[in-house]
Amino acid sequence: MEPIRVLSGVRVPMRDGVELNLRITRPAREGRYPAVMEYNPYRRLGPIGADGAGSYPPAVPYLAAHGYVVVQFDVRGTGSSAGFTTDIYARDERQDAVDMVGWIAAQDWCTGAVGMIGKSYGAVVQWQVAAQAPPALKAIVVRSGGIDLFNEFANPGGAIRPWMFEYYAPMMNALNFAPPDPDLVGDAWAEIWQQRLDRSAPWSLGYLRNLADGLYWRERSLAPGFDRVRCPTLLVEGWADWYATAELRAFQSLSVPRKVLIGPWGHYYAEEEDAAPGPRIDSRPEVLRWFDRWLKDIDNGVERDPPVTVFVRGWQAPSLLCVEGAGAWRNEAAWPPGDLRPTTLHLTRGGLRATPGAGARSFDHRASFGLAAGRRGLGLTTPWAMPIDQRADDAFALCYDTEPLAAPMELLGAPEAVLSVVASAPVIGLNVRLCDVAPDGASRLITDGFLLGTHRDGSERPAPLVPGTVHEIRIALLHCAYALAAGHRLRVAVSSADFQNAWPAGMAARITVQETSRVVLPVMPEGRRHLPPPAFAPAPDPLRLPATPTYRLEQDLVADTVTCEQQAGDAVRLVRSRYTVSNVDPAVATIDSACTYRPQHQRHDIRIEATCRTTSDAESFHHSSDIAITVDGAPRFQKSWSESAARKLK
Repeated sequence: MEPIRVLSGVRVPMRDGVELNLRITRPAREGRYPAVMEYNPYRRLGPIGADGAGSYPPAVPYLAAHGYVVVQFDVRGTGSSAGFTTDIYARDERQDAVDMVGWIAAQDWCTGAVGMIGKSYGAVVQWQVAAQAPPALKAIVVRSGGIDLFNEFANPGGAIRPWMFEYYAPMMNALNFAPPDPDLVGDAWAEIWQQRLDRSAPWSLGYLRNLADGLYWRERSLAPGFDRVRCPTLLVEGWADWYATAELRAFQSLSVPRKVLIGPWGHYYAEEEDAAPGPRIDSRPEVLRWFDRWLKDIDNGVERDPPVTVFVRGWQAPSLLCVEGAGAWRNEAAWPPGDLRPTTLHLTRGGLRATPGAGARSFDHRASFGLAAGRRGLGLTTPWAMPIDQRADDAFALCYDTEPLAAPMELLGAPEAVLSVVASAPVIGLNVRLCDVAPDGASRLITDGFLLGTHRDGSERPAPLVPGTVHEIRIALLHCAYALAAGHRLRVAVSSADFQNAWPAGMAARITVQETSRVVLPVMPEGRRHLPPPAFAPAPDPLRLPATPTYRLEQDLVADTVTCEQQAGDAVRLVRSRYTVSNVDPAVATIDSACTYRPQHQRHDIRIEATCRTTSDAESFHHSSDIAITVDGAPRFQKSWSESAARKLK
């Protein structure tokens, strides 16, 4: 590795004159190098040491030390870039990124070859740039990025994701209305900030205005236009995160050189100090090999490696915080594996059986289903709030178990539930969980899927159910790689909600599951020969978990409501929320959330309070956002926004 240097506060004008703030991390030695681009709106580009210590992503100084120039920038209207922002993944932002690829390729320190890296927001934008196919973009490394933002990010199964308003809305309001860093922009900071205050708007308004799938989400998403991506793609994700299914679907659909790596982790780079659950690895060498092959044209054999690497999970007692996951690494030649045996099991009164049975079963909608589900992927509580023992929810669900398994059963792929249901209301939710049940009765979540019945034929034109009529509803469960031990039972649990991850359906209902219902499981044959497993470098630093958050579920026995309270952060940024659902009237739910942010400033004490209130009733959703800013204790800015939207079959 060679010495590096870091250039902070670089300003580059876009086609309309708006200047973006860049940080360039590069080899100290002069010369021409391939470049790697990364950007997001999360204010991570303040001044940093010349050695790159503390850079994010962790691969930035590593790549620079191996002969790459890494260019990072703040989205316009955020961080220390100029301009303003009114919407997530706005059109101007997407154009900026394509233009920036061209600007980087034209610099005298660049060979003309550009790649991209990034996680979460920084992963989604890679799809947006790659779909426009700028000529200089030669490879991307997508870490935790959705391909269908309506269904995977904002409205899973057609229902609002509470996280959007518990956490993301107040946090992004606070960040987006904060001033730029004077250390990076100098005396222009006040002018840039004033434009931001005058013209920016909360992103959360757009979420509520677009509760059905359509152009707003389509133009921000890759799917279904996978053929637009023309550059080699490395996909990296974790089973405890949001987007393992998205990355595996992208792998299946892309026609370019590609590889997918799914580990056990949550919403982290695999080498981060708090990347739980483990086993943690150092993914930086995998990223370097990918870029060396496609940006430096080094024949290092990556295209001859097994294209699929997954961590196959196994039994361990469910825990709110899992530090080290049980399981083993596996290489596969395809996804799903070519020798997969789709296996149909029927939901019968006698349990989960290979042959159909007789007799329907019924249950009543409870908005508070999902007490044990945990928080999928990312939240205030990360890495806490993993799924706990599912028996807390199984008690109110319809459960169908196999007999104790005579031999191990391995599931690799995408399970599907096909439910024949009769409902007493035109709007219902359906949640299907696969669980590993140990001999002592403990129940561990393997995977699940949620769908509003009104979205059974897609989310662009939801349609009501006909009460009293049998509807066959297909529910795609999230992909999985899981090995059940002999003596354990496989459980299918059917309920009507997953309230921590999807806003409950708004009508009381009795739901009857007919005897023709079934699941199709991705079962692997016994005794198959496996490819040699991968050998990863260990994570460079020991595990270090963040401070324990507040994560509390409260049940009001008189009102029959359940409230989830969360709080996490520090003296610089603190986010808190209270989210209440009602079993008496499932249409009524409320989220009160807030973020306090104190951006660093050498002369002033700046405090930003962003508060949100999001509610629902039988007819509508309502959302209000407020920003209050003080400077040295004196009021500087205050503004409020509100938005309502018809419930429309949710």
